[in-house]
Parts: sequence; C-alpha cells; structure tokens
Amino acid sequence: MNIALEKVKTIGSGLLRPEGVMALDDGSLYAADGRGRCARIEKDGRTSFFGNVGGLPNGLCVDRNGSCIIANIGNGEVQSLNPDGSHRVLMTEANGKKMSSPNFPFMDSRERIWASNSTARQDIAAALQSPAPDGCVVLIEGGTPRIMVEGICFANGIALDPEEKYLYVAETMMKRILRYRIYPSRALSAPEVYGPRDLGNRGYPDGIAFDETGNLWVAFPSWNAIGYIDSKGNLEIVLEDRNAEVLHRPSNICFGWEGRKTAFVGSLDGTSIPYFEVPYPGARLVHQRV
Repeated sequence: MNIALEKVKTIGSGLLRPEGVMALDDGSLYAADGRGRCARIEKDGRTSFFGNVGGLPNGLCVDRNGSCIIANIGNGEVQSLNPDGSHRVLMTEANGKKMSSPNFPFMDSRERIWASNSTARQDIAAALQSPAPDGCVVLIEGGTPRIMVEGICFANGIALDPEEKYLYVAETMMKRILRYRIYPSRALSAPEVYGPRDLGNRGYPDGIAFDETGNLWVAFPSWNAIGYIDSKGNLEIVLEDRNAEVLHRPSNICFGWEGRKTAFVGSLDGTSIPYFEVPYPGARLVHQRV
C-alpha cells in the first residue's frame, strides 16, 4: 500500500510542535502545543487553544470523560487537562525516582495509564546523542505510579494491542519495537523484538498505534515517513515525504472521523495536522465510542 503525497491534506493552523494528536468522536482533534498548552481543532479547521500546563506537552491520550492526558517532557509531569482549561498532575516520580522525561501516555480499558519515560537524564539532547538504556515505562493505577519495565534505550511511543495482551514500546535509539506480555498478575514478561530487529538507517521509531487488522503504524521523524509493521512482522513504508512538502518530522499517528479510517499525524516541526484516508479502521481507543 502506498499513499500519494497529493492525497495528504492538512487541518488546523498556528500550532507549535504538535507532537501528539488525538481524534475525538465529535470530529474534533486535540493536539499538543509547544507553548505549554493544547489545541482543539474543529472538523472545519477552526483552531483554539486551552490550558496552561507549562513545560513542553508531548504525547497525548484522552480519557472517557474527554480530558486530555499529557506526557509533558518539558517539566517532567504526566497531567490531566480538562476541556475547561484546568489541570492536575498525575505523576512526577515512580518508585521514588524522578520521572524527568515523560514521552507518551496510553490509557487502557481499565482506565490505567501506561506512560513512557524516555531517559533518566535531565538533558534529553544528550540522551539522544549518547544513548543509554535508562528509559522505562510506568503504570499509573489507582493514582499510584509504578515502574513496570526499565532498561530501554530512549523509551518513546507506546501502545497496547486491542486485546490488551501485550505492551509495545518504541525503543527509538535501538531502531526497533519491543513487546512485553502482560500477565494477569500485572507483571510483564521479558522483552522481545517485534518486527525487524533494525528498522533501517533512518528508522528511529517515535509514535505507534494499531489498526483493527493488527498493523502497528509507526511514525519516523528522521525518515520523514509513515509505515506499519504487519501481523507477520514485516515493515511497509506507505508514505514518504523526502522534500518535506507536507510531513514535517512526523512523530505520532492516531485514527478518527467516520469509521476511524482517517489517519492524523502529529509532528515535531509542523504548524498543522496532516491527514489521509487509510484502508483499515484504527483500533478503537477508550475515549472512542463509534
């Protein structure tokens, strides 16, 4: 499957570093904004901003009440931002350790939040230039954060499969996706590599998301491309923008609108949200009822 660049449209305007994006049932979108707030983009493209969460909002998810869960990589907080602009802090540390670089949150069907913390170092640029296995994933359950897995070389996008049997983590600086079995005891298995052991020269994975057929979609900012790993473990690149005509370092992907057959792309350098039609519906997230 290949998606032609001319089929990619954009929605919204005036965004700064919309790294994370989420689609709501009413046709609107939430997007992170690098000025310490979030954007709400209506289906007609009208863009407004809400909240004052500080730092640098990164990955997003949405709870069943419509609140935006933010991994704030700029101030080391996981936050819940209400539509009225008020917010509260859900996590700053876990197991007595400061979580300095929350990257992406994922809410499961039990309303637990899984959140990646990219590195234990304060200097994220240094962690990217001199990678070390000091990233982790935290589970926030009943208001208590607990480290579930450690030893990840820049923990980035995370997802659970629709059956919630496995946790998937983009291990960016190793250019691969890790998978952990989730046991009924709430423990996780040792990691295994999901898909290719090396995603290629520019294959540093960022955000990930499932569709209903079992494809794990991956955003590649260094590649300026979007692809997916199919259920057999093969990587297929479906959209590549070598001249940055419409993709500007894509960082996340979500699905929404009718039948959840439209993909929306967050990015590190964009000022709007690229979107395109996909052949398979995205997997339904907890805030999506249709």
